[in-house]
Amino acid sequence: MKICAIPFDIVYASPEENIIAVECALRLVEPDTDLVVLPELFTTAFVPDIDSVEKLAESNDGTTVESLRRWAKSFGFAVAGSFLVTDGAGHYFNRGFFMEPSGTVTFYDKRHLFPLSTEDKVYTPGRDMAPRISYLGWVFRIVICFDIRFPVWTRNRPDDMYDVLIVPSNWPHSRADQFKILLAARAVENQIYVVGADRSGKDAYGEYLDSDSGIYDNLGKPVHDTRKGLIYAVLDKESLHEGRRRFPAYVATDKWSIEL
Repeated sequence: MKICAIPFDIVYASPEENIIAVECALRLVEPDTDLVVLPELFTTAFVPDIDSVEKLAESNDGTTVESLRRWAKSFGFAVAGSFLVTDGAGHYFNRGFFMEPSGTVTFYDKRHLFPLSTEDKVYTPGRDMAPRISYLGWVFRIVICFDIRFPVWTRNRPDDMYDVLIVPSNWPHSRADQFKILLAARAVENQIYVVGADRSGKDAYGEYLDSDSGIYDNLGKPVHDTRKGLIYAVLDKESLHEGRRRFPAYVATDKWSIEL
């Protein structure tokens, strides 16, 4: 499984410019890539005020999803990330997506809204756990940015295991050390790969560096390379399964729970 994360510099509140820029970036992605991960809110960046949110929020069949479906079909790889959505009834969501080349799309609404901004006041938190996504023989889940601070939300379970956690983010460089620690921690405790796709550039909340994005293996080690500004990793399923067999943490945890 070859994954590419694009640390995209999002133009504030300009879906048209961002869609054009992302399409140009996708043309640079190596053709044998299976999945591309875009940052959180890739068409708008984080928009904090309700008036702007009302103007920019789309439906699930709007321009962004149409573009995602076209890209996935044209380039032949899946595309994941998040964008700003409305249900048409006054609720606004930071909605994750996983668009497959077949046109099948899976959505997830960010549950943990960042309380140090206005996200928790303007946006509506999701109600459902991250969905299970089967793609090319791998099982994925997607959460968004601040969700990564809540271990229970990403918990891998013996009866419903997954292999890769996708984390689209707008995580400022001033807290990059914590971001990397959390990504690695979620990888270790769940015995999975974790893909942290942060934005780049600047906004009102700080600076973002390309190097803050990363892909981690089940031992918490970074396994990515950067080529032409894009971040790549090839995930090895046999290595992942061997790590689980060698250190069966879930079996041990399950037995301990039963004995208690």
